[in-house]
Amino acid sequence: MVIYCFGSLPDLNLTQGLQENIKLVPIDLPNRPAWFKEKVNPANKVPALEHNGKIMGESLDLIKYVDSNFEGPSLYPLDPEKRDFGEDMLKYVDTTFTKVVFGSFKGDPAKDTASVFNHLENALQKFDGGPFFLGDLSLVDVAYIPFVQRFQVFLGEVFKYDITAGRPKLAAWIEEMNKMVAYTQTITESGYVINFFKKFMIVYRVIASSSMLVYMKIVVLEHRPASLDATADPPALFDGTTRLYTSYGCPYAQRVWITRNFKGLQEKIKLVPLDLGNRPAWYKEKVYPENKVPALEHNGKIIGESLDLIKYLDNTFEGPSLFPEDNAKREFGEELLKYTDTFTKTMWASLKGDPFTETAPVLDYLENSLYKFDDGPFFLGQFSLVDIAYIPFIERFQIVLNELFKCDITAERPKLSAWIEEMNKIDAYVQTKTDSKEIVEIFKRKLVVSLYN
Repeated sequence: MVIYCFGSLPDLNLTQGLQENIKLVPIDLPNRPAWFKEKVNPANKVPALEHNGKIMGESLDLIKYVDSNFEGPSLYPLDPEKRDFGEDMLKYVDTTFTKVVFGSFKGDPAKDTASVFNHLENALQKFDGGPFFLGDLSLVDVAYIPFVQRFQVFLGEVFKYDITAGRPKLAAWIEEMNKMVAYTQTITESGYVINFFKKFMIVYRVIASSSMLVYMKIVVLEHRPASLDATADPPALFDGTTRLYTSYGCPYAQRVWITRNFKGLQEKIKLVPLDLGNRPAWYKEKVYPENKVPALEHNGKIIGESLDLIKYLDNTFEGPSLFPEDNAKREFGEELLKYTDTFTKTMWASLKGDPFTETAPVLDYLENSLYKFDDGPFFLGQFSLVDIAYIPFIERFQIVLNELFKCDITAERPKLSAWIEEMNKIDAYVQTKTDSKEIVEIFKRKLVVSLYN
């Protein structure tokens, strides 16, 4: 039995006493081996669990699976009230807690994280049978401790923020967790955590299992450089650096950004965001005469057009392939890539008419396309350039049509709804999303301009 991992594992494996059943084999996730995708998990994501000839994913599902299917002390109570509260807490860790704390790195952590840490403090007062979330040690504690440990170290060192200040229950919980040898054996050294977060803004979530393979998830939160406006000096152009000229609000540029991220090219392709409302003159004069984004500076030349660029990145650079070898999938993929132009034009035009009726044909086309292959939730079964080509526009139109017209593009389109849900689990995409309020304001301005032209 083997666990493929990155770093240390504060995990269910150790808590369950299954160490003898599992051999730890650390792997380098930023430069993960090709066989992981080819032979283990075609989605090329972690965590993933190999057991009884199949692969399972999603960390919270996996810790429940291990607890329910393998020997060792149970980590979930039988009491219905505790189970219900435990489910609420498990949902909260991913949907709210980690997102809020990560987001606070770009703002004021003491202020921005107060609500979620107070939520944990209050939750620890719910049951008086012990110092843990459900009284006794449970999956809830296992789910939270890897994050709380890292956040406590990083926020304390970098922002001088003590997450336990005024939170005695949280402080006591951390103290109790640190008495557990099964956990303390897996703690990552604080200096390493700090340097890791400082350099890459990385946090990693860990789960484990027994008599199976477990793959650990790593989430990279890249620091977004400031956009360059007309007052900014140009970079050292054509000096051998590969640069992606982009704009944070541009869906076309977002396609290339997602591709770069998914292939793990953050260190090889530098982001150069531009302020399109006040773009620097040197961009048109010295970089790209079309004066549009995206554009890629590579090997002494400039390449433009988003669909061409995502193919170029996929074919030219290392990283997981984003277009299948299967002929049927390749042909259908090319058809869908061509259809993006029809899709975007129709969706945009609908904003000046009746979105409910005018968008139905193109949205139904996508819904039907998602039924074509049954080996995954994406357009070609597995995640591909096709998904990357559509998601920036789906993201925007879903928000705008709902906000301005109360039109739900997923209504009676279960495949499209499931696809959007799956896309929002992909870190390479999530890191590139634009704030929904900003999207609405951008579309409002564009709509006003178009109505007067």
